[in-house]
Amino acid sequence: MTEKIVILAIICGFINHGFAQTGCYFGNSSLPQQNLTKYSGNSDFDEINNREYNTLVNVFDIHPDIYYLLDEESPNAYATSTITNTNFPDGTIMLGFSLIQLECLNSSSGTCSSIPIILAHEFAHIIDFKYMTGLTGKYKELFADYMAGSYLFHRANTLGTLNVAEVGNSFFSKGDYDFNSPQHHGTREQRLSSLIAGYKLAYYYSTKGQLLNLNTLMENAIQYVGQF
Repeated sequence: MTEKIVILAIICGFINHGFAQTGCYFGNSSLPQQNLTKYSGNSDFDEINNREYNTLVNVFDIHPDIYYLLDEESPNAYATSTITNTNFPDGTIMLGFSLIQLECLNSSSGTCSSIPIILAHEFAHIIDFKYMTGLTGKYKELFADYMAGSYLFHRANTLGTLNVAEVGNSFFSKGDYDFNSPQHHGTREQRLSSLIAGYKLAYYYSTKGQLLNLNTLMENAIQYVGQF
């Protein structure tokens, strides 16, 4: 609950001071040329996100750079293969302040549980770029949802409590039925199904006491989303 209060206070501060902002969509795109910042202005908030970033790096063994995005009316997160710093050779991730605010406001548990898994979704896009899966359209998004689902299990059951149902509701709400749009990310049912399938795979390996390596996770993700 404390982390949620910290996040909301900071986000409201940004909005009330009228920062110039921009937006994109929940998925992957090119790197914006403005409205990016490395720091929120609050060390507690940055520490929360830095811990999550380091955990994701350890789990997925990739090293993207990460920024906050000063978005506005369109809450978003990005992933791009563009390298902004050679110390982070796997691309760049941007997490929107408005997205953080919305997810926390919708967090009935007070945990903001969906935010770490949204970050995992963006990490999965970086994996897609790095290993060139060949997926296109909605399949790239569903692949990222599946990968994020595996992290959800790890994060909720190994590292600390997350509200799994709350995360599921968040991903379900981001589906769409605009089948003819190039921005189609998969239906609500497909997005939730992919998230759950990734979670179940990680759970299965955990019960067997076996390590779920990245290659196996990717293979299962690609095979699963191919059915849609």
